[in-house]
Amino acid sequence: MKKRTIVTGFVTLLSVVTLAACSKTTQNSKIITMKGDTITVSDFYNEVKESTASKQAVLSLIVSKVFEKQYGDKVSDKEVTKAYNEAVKYYGDSFSSILSSRGYTKETYKKQIRSEKLLEYAVKEEAKKELTDANYKAAYQDYKPEVTAQVIQLDDESKAKSVLEEAKADGADFAKIAKENTKGDKTEYTFDSGSTDLPSQVITAALALDKDGISDVITTTDSSTYKPVYYIVKVTKKENKNADWKAYKKRLKEIIINQKLTDTNFRNTVIGKAFKKANVKVKDKTFSDILSPYATASDSSASTTTTATSSDAATTTAADQTTDAETTASE
Repeated sequence: MKKRTIVTGFVTLLSVVTLAACSKTTQNSKIITMKGDTITVSDFYNEVKESTASKQAVLSLIVSKVFEKQYGDKVSDKEVTKAYNEAVKYYGDSFSSILSSRGYTKETYKKQIRSEKLLEYAVKEEAKKELTDANYKAAYQDYKPEVTAQVIQLDDESKAKSVLEEAKADGADFAKIAKENTKGDKTEYTFDSGSTDLPSQVITAALALDKDGISDVITTTDSSTYKPVYYIVKVTKKENKNADWKAYKKRLKEIIINQKLTDTNFRNTVIGKAFKKANVKVKDKTFSDILSPYATASDSSASTTTTATSSDAATTTAADQTTDAETTASE
């Protein structure tokens, strides 16, 4: 299962401020009363709006509203519930405390998941435009096909070194050693260079091994606890790479799209286009800079597209002057 990391719930920070939008609440509505003084919605807003967290909160609200309006029918409640339940399962007994420490309630966390999935849908749709033969071929060059590996996961370096020595001894039963020592949920994985089931360092190391090869101790860092985790892998099956990239077209499509999902500039471009379509305008100068990264990314994308279009036109004109045989040869 791909881990869902719970990030800080910025949206909840301004929940009191949003009361001002309610029909029975005004800027002068009292939040706190005390002897000789009060704290109103307006007082609170003016106090917190300058903070970085507040700007992030406003940005989150914009993203949520814009993408709900444009893509709301593309994400079902069932998808959100599934992702929520996966997070509950992953964090186990600590889920509630982690949720609270990040500033979420169960409901606001589900709203955040929905917002993420709406953005993910939009990014995937935009990424489909990148599925050209040139990009497929480029992805194929970096692609390494599937291997099957036995994996030992450990949380102690000295223990890992001891297990490695045992695993590399003559006649050692790696599968048995893995089952007896691993801290992971399972000991056998099948993956390729685009997989995310294991840390990237582990995948890279395994793909570099020959069949029956055993790695040294691979050190990684747990993204949730920031503690070191140690791996040892043995490759038991290794697929030879097909010379025709089209043999992997379906998998390459997944890899290209997944790369775009994690590409910050690409995501910002998608957000910028959605903001532009929604005609988002900032009315409070305190928040005047929160949209700039997305406007810049969107403008840059448009400029790149224009340049590419001009370049393609020039290439087409030149290609028209070649013979069919020359064109075939160049391919």
